[in-house]
Amino acid sequence: MSESGYSGYSGYSGYSGYSGYSGYSGVGGLAAHAGGGSTTQLNAALVSTRDGIGGFWDVANARFDVTLGTAEQKNIFYLRLPLRAKMLDHAMHSSAQVSLPAGQSKGAVVSFLPPVANGVITPVPLVEIRERVMTQSLAQGQIDLVRTYADLRIDRVAEINIQQNDILSFFGALALLDDQRRLRSLEFLKALVRFCIFAEMQVKHQCRFARPVDVDIKVQPMIQTPDHSSFPSGHATESFAVATVMHRMRTGLGPRAGLANGAQEFRLAHRIATNRTVAGVHFPMDSAAGSMLGCMLGEHIVALSTGAAHGAAPVFDAFGDGEDFTLNWLETALGAQGADVDTANVDAAAAQVASDSIIGNFWNQVKAEWPV
Repeated sequence: MSESGYSGYSGYSGYSGYSGYSGYSGVGGLAAHAGGGSTTQLNAALVSTRDGIGGFWDVANARFDVTLGTAEQKNIFYLRLPLRAKMLDHAMHSSAQVSLPAGQSKGAVVSFLPPVANGVITPVPLVEIRERVMTQSLAQGQIDLVRTYADLRIDRVAEINIQQNDILSFFGALALLDDQRRLRSLEFLKALVRFCIFAEMQVKHQCRFARPVDVDIKVQPMIQTPDHSSFPSGHATESFAVATVMHRMRTGLGPRAGLANGAQEFRLAHRIATNRTVAGVHFPMDSAAGSMLGCMLGEHIVALSTGAAHGAAPVFDAFGDGEDFTLNWLETALGAQGADVDTANVDAAAAQVASDSIIGNFWNQVKAEWPV
């Protein structure tokens, strides 16, 4: 995850390896043989076996018409899981950029980078996270909520500890995410989490907001406080992005519709985000901003996968000094600033371009795992 686990790379190396299944593919990251991992003993045995059965090697019998996979550039499924993960990462990461708002020294605008048109790339804003300045009123209002949530620490200690490095197991409990029935979906969601980290860490760096423990020594967090900005919350970003995309997989509907319907994915994302406040490492305001960022990153990936047009870019700005983060707040905030990406009415040419891309072709494989 983006927080304490990823800060020391211990969580990052384990999580990204699992995302790409590098451990599954063999010992030490090497490609596995048919019956197990690569070892010196097996390598020697293979050499002696070849010497014993090979006979005369007539290269005239070699084939020179072999190709890997198919001629389609979009098809990456001939590759092992780790390399597929890297290809999918590139497709997602190269589609977005994080920049400062015009004329500002802090805050962030996350934008979509469409293909070059007439030699020019014109970024399309996805979401804007405006700077929050630490005032006495804001500090007191938010730290009071942190103090109140601290009463839940013993009740949620197991959730909080596991969620430092693993949120997908909780989403997998809602609807089976495994490496058989929904392998493509699991790969896609893991890539989505990595994409969120790519974007959110840049947003955090540009916002650079203090943690609760910096405001009041009596917070005494129950887990290690990460070294990066409290605002916006990475866990909120990732969990709401996963909720958005998984809800799309399951129902075809966007986050605004899901929030209005009380969808379980968003209820879970809210609990994961709130657990970070319970633990003492985030303010509710951080989760509010992260939830908006996550929903928009999720919708961006859906738009990129389907060819649908991107919606209006919401702005995180207004949030009361003593305001708590709730799903009602998010539903109102998103609902007042636009509509869900319309995947039901996509231009045929745009849909074909998306389908012919690596990410669009992958999404088609994902959708096949969720029959309507």
